[in-house]
Amino acid sequence: MQTYKRSVVLQLGVFGFFFFYGLDNIIKSLIDNSLVYSIVELVLLLVILGVGLFFYYKTPKDLLVVVTDKEIKQIKLSLYSVSAALIISILISGLQLDANLKQYLEIATGVLISLSGLFGVYLGVGTLQKNK
Repeated sequence: MQTYKRSVVLQLGVFGFFFFYGLDNIIKSLIDNSLVYSIVELVLLLVILGVGLFFYYKTPKDLLVVVTDKEIKQIKLSLYSVSAALIISILISGLQLDANLKQYLEIATGVLISLSGLFGVYLGVGTLQKNK
């Protein structure tokens, strides 16, 4: 199957966001939220967004790359695991659980989101490297 290279770059950005979102969940469950942490988080988010937009608009619109069915299935699996972890995270926030158990579950869902995002980034980079 063929797709535009620009959509693969967008996929890299989305999975990169999920990676950092999972890391943010882990860090927020381990440390107290403060003004300094919020400022650092916002600055890093803006830098990552700027770099992602730069590469997205730098990529030509009409360049095609080949994506195999195996890669598409792996991307789907990664997206399904991100969505499952997000749903579990939402359910955890609504339940009345022990504080330690809630913290462990938040860390576990953050790890799952980060690993799924990292796997998606790996797949996107592999697709781009294969089609050079």
